[in-house]
Amino acid sequence: MSILYFDEKVKVKRLNMVKWSPMEHMPVVIVGGGFAGVFTAKYLLSRGISVVLISETNHFTFIPLLHEVATGALISHDVTFEYKQFFRSKLFRFIRGRVTSIDREHKQILIGDKKLAYDFLIIATGSITHFFSMKGVEHAFVLKNMDDAIALKRAILTKAQDVDRHVCVSVVGGGPTGLELIFDIDKMLRSLKKKDPETNYDLRLIHATDIFCRGEVDAVQQYIVHAFQKAGIEVLCSVTALGVTPSEVQTTIGSFHSDVTVMCTGVKPNTDVFKETLKLDERGHIPVYNTLQSVEDPSVFALGDVISINNEPVPKLAQTTVREASILAENISRLILSSKAQLESYQPKIVGMLFSLGYGDGVGTIGPVMVKGILAWYLWRTIYLFKIPGLNNKLRVAFSWTMDLFQGRNLTEF
Repeated sequence: MSILYFDEKVKVKRLNMVKWSPMEHMPVVIVGGGFAGVFTAKYLLSRGISVVLISETNHFTFIPLLHEVATGALISHDVTFEYKQFFRSKLFRFIRGRVTSIDREHKQILIGDKKLAYDFLIIATGSITHFFSMKGVEHAFVLKNMDDAIALKRAILTKAQDVDRHVCVSVVGGGPTGLELIFDIDKMLRSLKKKDPETNYDLRLIHATDIFCRGEVDAVQQYIVHAFQKAGIEVLCSVTALGVTPSEVQTTIGSFHSDVTVMCTGVKPNTDVFKETLKLDERGHIPVYNTLQSVEDPSVFALGDVISINNEPVPKLAQTTVREASILAENISRLILSSKAQLESYQPKIVGMLFSLGYGDGVGTIGPVMVKGILAWYLWRTIYLFKIPGLNNKLRVAFSWTMDLFQGRNLTEF
């Protein structure tokens, strides 16, 4: 799913450079190193504000392209970037660890047995897969990090190349991730079949409603249905998955054989560690004001998948997260200059959505305009390419995509 953001306010406001002494303010502490954390750090550093970023891994994973690693269009190094690689500022510090609690009274967080003080805390811990009480999820695959992508690719290729030479893959969930993943799995297995004609496969999408990518116009829905028909992918709409076994997926209309089942059923906020010290809503989100400050503590900010505003979750999209990061950084820079400063207000707004439907095909909308086919696919790739951090990283991804064009998918297990 593509990230579209054509908003001037997302550009860094260099006029508001903050000048302060380390003796006067602690660094801003960011918990979480995904899209929300990385873009917030970028905007804060550009304003001359010291940042400490805490993450359980030492690298940023470009999640929107993770499905291309799982299907051989890219390799792992194409979408993972060490934080120190693109944050070279002396104002940046990285700590690898897991935050276990917050002491808001003393403005400290606990990382293992170590305490870290803060003036401003930013929670950007993202989301985790929501299984909706489904049984047997330990037999299913998810797609949230690099290990998930490699495990999924290995499972599909192992089954497709065993003595039976046949693999059946079921994707549960027809949102943006499920759509893009199943069409890319089709591309990978077509590439395998071209090299090994004995290979056979079946693909199935199980979707709980009859609407793909809710909010898109009817013409987009129709185009997606036509793409499924053209690819020969079985689609079960208005069918709910109830459970998974090593060889089946169980649904409301019966059980179906499935060698590899992938859960793309949606996400929930990754906020369990904060439930003892921060008020969470009934869905686990951190309620914030439009300034992105917690309703309980003005020194605690949050953004991305973890927040709700006025009791409504914010769209969990990269484009909204980047916009939030810009406003949050601006508000903190103003508060450092004056505790009584007037703050900017965030209003959720989606500029457009694009979806890849396999190599050379895509669909979506930019504002009121529908785009489809190779143009939509080209825009989808171009937008992602420009959002990858660092020129060398952009060139590496562009090279891998070029190799995919001429040589087909990378069918190794890594």
